[in-house]
Amino acid sequence: MHHIVAVHTGAGNCSDATNKLLKALCKRVCNDISQLLASGVCADKAAITGIIILEDSPLTNAGVGSSITVDKRMRTEASLCSTFSGFHCAGDLENIRHPIKIVKLMAEESLEISGKYIPPRVMVGQSAIDRYSQKDPSICQTNISTKRSIKMFYKAEKYFNGKTSAKRLKKELSNTDNTPENDYQDCSKIESSRVGLKGVEDTVGVICVDVNGHISCATSSGGSVLKYSGRLGQCCVHGAGSYTTPTLGIVTTGNGEQIINKLLAVKLAGKLSADSAALDSYAALGACFAEGENRMCGFLAVEREEGGLVSVHVGHTLSNMVFGFLSSSMEKPVSRTLSEEAPSFVQTLKM
Repeated sequence: MHHIVAVHTGAGNCSDATNKLLKALCKRVCNDISQLLASGVCADKAAITGIIILEDSPLTNAGVGSSITVDKRMRTEASLCSTFSGFHCAGDLENIRHPIKIVKLMAEESLEISGKYIPPRVMVGQSAIDRYSQKDPSICQTNISTKRSIKMFYKAEKYFNGKTSAKRLKKELSNTDNTPENDYQDCSKIESSRVGLKGVEDTVGVICVDVNGHISCATSSGGSVLKYSGRLGQCCVHGAGSYTTPTLGIVTTGNGEQIINKLLAVKLAGKLSADSAALDSYAALGACFAEGENRMCGFLAVEREEGGLVSVHVGHTLSNMVFGFLSSSMEKPVSRTLSEEAPSFVQTLKM
């Protein structure tokens, strides 16, 4: 019953204290999802369940605590890219805690409906919410802001536009706290200075390979802080935010515009498949960009190899990136933080 799950919480410039909490979160996802895969759950369902855990955590920029737009709204997006069900995504979803649930219903619809009707693979905005909330009442619009996301908004507004309102910030903080109770103490340890020169770019991702060999990549994001409403990130572009082949699954994180412009997931898939023995993960990432070109991004990939082996690739160009993985041959998950000084990780192991 060979399987593997790999997860990342985004690349950015988080503090050591936050990274410690993110590593624990990665381990939790790995443990929970590995149990599902061991029981025979398909890769699609396992990857989606992993994303739901990440969307529920106030530590990530996905679901609860997502970034706030320039017009003070919260719009989320998610995607599923699978060798079983193909690619589906939904974006620009205002106040949706679990955008991946909409994507899940879209994927199920594609598998169930006959050839007379071709179901959508891309949905955006209120129409997506209205259509799929009828099928799943838990898909509802609710306040998903947290004290931390509001602090981030005003810090970013001051950083980029030179304006802030301490009185307004204090009032909004006193009226808003949607942090899940079991995560509240962890969240209180996070430094509020997550917005800096390099920014925080933390689309989250989960990759699963199930016992039947199917590969599924799921992503979710609240987008960049101060983004425009209506803007779609790399989650909603096939080949940019995620990509699968019969032997490889890859998810990206970072500046959405740069990632979309390069169709980064597709390019990385080609580099890893052709040169995985010669290139480390950071070199593979660098090879996708021209010299001197901006590259605020990171990626996680899982590649099946001959002899029941699997390789985990991770690389980034920001300050740090937290990831974890657990295969059926391992007793416990591995969770690490890649730094600016050591931005690359590759390990081959038994699946």
